[in-house]
Amino acid sequence: MLNTIIDTVVSTLKSAGAQPVYSAFDAVPVERKTKDIYTIVGVDSFSSTAPVFSQYVVYVPFKAEISIKAAAPPDTPASALLAYYSRYIAPAVGELSGLECSLKNLTVKSDSNIQRLVLSAVLSAGGITRIERSEP
Repeated sequence: MLNTIIDTVVSTLKSAGAQPVYSAFDAVPVERKTKDIYTIVGVDSFSSTAPVFSQYVVYVPFKAEISIKAAAPPDTPASALLAYYSRYIAPAVGELSGLECSLKNLTVKSDSNIQRLVLSAVLSAGGITRIERSEP
């Protein structure tokens, strides 16, 4: 289910024009990622409640905190990352199919581990996963 959430966010961001966009679970080392701004999508927390069963479908309500990070070269002004967020990320969040999202936290700071300026947006998301039941 986590991969489905991440894949949905990644494809929505790409459709909105954010390029390149990576999953937090990809195996691409930081040094191989673009020298310009790139975006990483992950899930910080996830919980689901009791499933609801119908004759042919199981519905699983869930809540998640989705992390979207835009990383830029260290000499990039914070205003450029905020403009990137406003142009690509914010509009895409409103169009996430099957998810109700709201912005929980937004920060911009330098990350010395990857030598980049990073904008981090944490979204509170909720939705319902639909799973078809197999016939006995």
